Amino acid sequence: MEISDKLSNLRTKSDYERERTIESYLNKIQQKSKGTVKNESNYLKRFDRYLVDTYNKSNEAVLSEILAYPEDKRYRAIFDILQDYVNHLSSTINHNKTTTISAGYVRHSMYSIKSYLRFHGFKITSEDLVDSVTLPRVIEEEREPLQREKLQALLNHVTGLRRILYFVMTSSGLRINEVVRLRKRDFVLDEHERILIKVSAKIAKTRKPRITFMSKESEFLLRPILEKLDDNDFPFNPSNRDWEKVRLSEEQIFGRIRDKLGYNDHYDTGVRHITLTDSFRSWFVTKCNRIDFGFGHALAGHETYMKRYDRISIKEKVDFYIRAEKTLQVNTYLDEEKMEKISQVYMKRITDLEWEINSVKELMKERKS
Repeated sequence: MEISDKLSNLRTKSDYERERTIESYLNKIQQKSKGTVKNESNYLKRFDRYLVDTYNKSNEAVLSEILAYPEDKRYRAIFDILQDYVNHLSSTINHNKTTTISAGYVRHSMYSIKSYLRFHGFKITSEDLVDSVTLPRVIEEEREPLQREKLQALLNHVTGLRRILYFVMTSSGLRINEVVRLRKRDFVLDEHERILIKVSAKIAKTRKPRITFMSKESEFLLRPILEKLDDNDFPFNPSNRDWEKVRLSEEQIFGRIRDKLGYNDHYDTGVRHITLTDSFRSWFVTKCNRIDFGFGHALAGHETYMKRYDRISIKEKVDFYIRAEKTLQVNTYLDEEKMEKISQVYMKRITDLEWEINSVKELMKERKS
């Protein structure tokens, strides 16, 4: 073989360069969280199906062909395709069949596709995407707060370990994908006035460690189970199944419970009013923030607020939490009006007892005299 032929083969195929496919891209980003990789996989495979349906070619074939164009024509072509895909998504009915695909989904899709295009050889930045493709605006919706009566109905509709799971989530701000990966050793039972929960960076969504607490109401249910476990056991995943499957199963079961209770309202974007993680965490954050704004966000793992509360001691955090606990608890909650009535009853009983004691003292004095 001529030397020139060998050089030509070396330029077209290298032993050191991976193929530019969706599978090889997903392999490249496998250090990201499983949820992120799964979402990017869904975005890219949907884009691939669109290209096959539109051009009867795979994404690899379309992108390789466009990369061979002169630079100006190359970027006009790729941005035209992206704009057409945005328009296609924006007019597609979502899986709930209630409205079109949300603007948030479209935007997340495009930024995943942008990263894949860079992997493929296109020099595209986020700024290029904003300048060259018209993306739908995300509609800010006013979210419905979870009412105590609905939360009580949800928690009291389930039994066993799942009921305890719901109580712990509402009183700690934990995500479902965090709580099912907690081990017994992550619960500090007796060092503080409330059980402290350590969320390691490995399981936290933000990849930053944090602590949170659980209410006495939740502790009453969970402590007997924890005391029977070994340190490495998973309280909410006792069979040690793949945590993604456990999370998905719990979300599906919660969806059936929610629908059975009739709590199946949607926002205009198609998002449900009540969801397992978001609604429970919103409940927790709202109640804790009433004690000190940002405290609930910090315990729930919102990075902006975590730094602020890193500076205070665990005892101070426990004190904040105990103050929030009064309204955070689900079934043992007493509102201000009920507490006032109970206080009045006790004050009356105290006054009556004081009167009786004074009467007895006066009677004893009379007898002595």
